[in-house]
Amino acid sequence: MIKEFKDISKNIVEEADVCVIGTGAGGAVVAKELAEKGLSIVALEEGSYFTYKNFNQDPGDMMAMMYRDSGTTVALGLPPASITMGKCIGGTTTINSATCFRTPQKVIEQWKKEYDCSGLEYDELIPWFEKVEKEINVVELTEDVLGGVYQIVKRGAKELGIEAKPLKHNVKGCEGAGVCQWGCIKGAKQSTEISYIPKADKLGARIYANCLVRRLDVESGKVRAVHGVFIDSKTGKRRHSITVKARVVCLAMSSMITPAFLLKQRLANTSGWVGKGLTIHPCGRVVAEMEEEVNGHYGVSQGGQIDAFKDEDIMLEGIFIPPGIMTMALPGVGEEHKYLAKHYKNLAAFGVMICDTTRGRIFPGLLGYPYIAWYSMNQADTDKLQKGISIVADIFFAAGAKRVFTGCYAMPILKSKEDLNTFKTMKTKPWHYEVTAFHPLGTCRMGNDPRRSVINLNLESHDIKGLFIPDGSPFPTSLGVNPQITIMAFATRAADYIAENITRY
Repeated sequence: MIKEFKDISKNIVEEADVCVIGTGAGGAVVAKELAEKGLSIVALEEGSYFTYKNFNQDPGDMMAMMYRDSGTTVALGLPPASITMGKCIGGTTTINSATCFRTPQKVIEQWKKEYDCSGLEYDELIPWFEKVEKEINVVELTEDVLGGVYQIVKRGAKELGIEAKPLKHNVKGCEGAGVCQWGCIKGAKQSTEISYIPKADKLGARIYANCLVRRLDVESGKVRAVHGVFIDSKTGKRRHSITVKARVVCLAMSSMITPAFLLKQRLANTSGWVGKGLTIHPCGRVVAEMEEEVNGHYGVSQGGQIDAFKDEDIMLEGIFIPPGIMTMALPGVGEEHKYLAKHYKNLAAFGVMICDTTRGRIFPGLLGYPYIAWYSMNQADTDKLQKGISIVADIFFAAGAKRVFTGCYAMPILKSKEDLNTFKTMKTKPWHYEVTAFHPLGTCRMGNDPRRSVINLNLESHDIKGLFIPDGSPFPTSLGVNPQITIMAFATRAADYIAENITRY
């Protein structure tokens, strides 16, 4: 049984082999895998517990309920970048687009050659990829649930000699409801609150929601205990504490919060690398007004992909969102904006994702806020984003678009291919773009040398025995693809290591 704030009537003291903090792609996997191996587990989650029965398809309601700070989290910089994160049992897996990629082999090779990760072999990771994909049912969806936008992009891409193809998703019985990022109303998405957490619960893991972790006890270089407090999600009232005495602690609070927590605690940072190296996969959204009705809200919100430009660090992936969110991102005021809202059924959208070379930083938060993020996109990444937007605009015009909205304030609307040619050749700056991001990584980087990394290749702290970080923080660079499978596979690998070595702690 998952216990929430309403279930807690006194201070709690627990003992466990492992305390897991966070229940997203990293924490839930570790909790289930270790419980399956017979270890005693306590898992703590700051957010609340919801099921598909709580979801109502209203983005405003769902963001207030399951997103950190109602979806207003941001990295400061030029331009500021929206970085949304989940805050619930299941973490960001509950509100992501269910898109699944394995870590590209070239990325692993880069880590080995340039980031002190020798000993990490791609072929040895394959069993962990396969295990995760089986656990969350990764499949390629049929075109009937990929939606009208995918058909338009596929048509336009074909005109230009470019291949568009379906993305893989972690779903069972997907009906294309189109609200993946606001909680799957069908319970089809195999996010961790559906796949891993129930299994961990059944295997005896003690799981607490509405629990804010405040500090760790570390003695003689070893982790000893976790201290937290229960919070009423509706009022913010704090009542009753929890102490978990554990041999191993797994910090899986996200690449934003994990480093800020360590910095605030002044832990695990003799290398000086905690909080540094933030990558985010900057994204742009390209919207087209079509002659035909698209009805992009029918079908999965992220159905198709174009990977023809991946070697240029540009991935094109579908994205479609409800009108209350979509129209806010479109230009125009008054009657012009009203026109676009009225013709929402005629809109198509596709995303541009950049494998970034920019590096940001996380700092401890102030006034109760868990972190401060700084990320200012460099010109090289800006140029890649401009090229990606140009490619998508080209595809939309080839498919018959009347107008294309670029998300670039220097030239927000393209009315013709001539306009597109102007956009392709104009010089733009980072602050000209509306940037969103969903994949923060790299803020507690792994490596063999304790002087240049925070954790080793097993995801254990160089400084503190028994402290592991199985979230997105370990990865030294952007992946160029959605990181869900990577985080889960490395978490599974870390769980195997912990189980094999638990007697050392």
